[in-house]
Amino acid sequence: MKCPNCGNRTSLNLDMHSGGFSSDESPLKECGACGLVWRVKTEGGETKIDIIKPADKKK
Repeated sequence: MKCPNCGNRTSLNLDMHSGGFSSDESPLKECGACGLVWRVKTEGGETKIDIIKPADKKK
């Protein structure tokens, strides 16, 4: 899946089951390039991007 922040296609699936952040339907993804953590979820038949952790700021 393409990162919604930088467009990179290098992402990792994160296995987090505490706190209701992840489920089999909407697993967390982390961009290997910018560090953004997000998930794609469906609410009321509409697909939304849920940002969990913003991208790393460049130094």
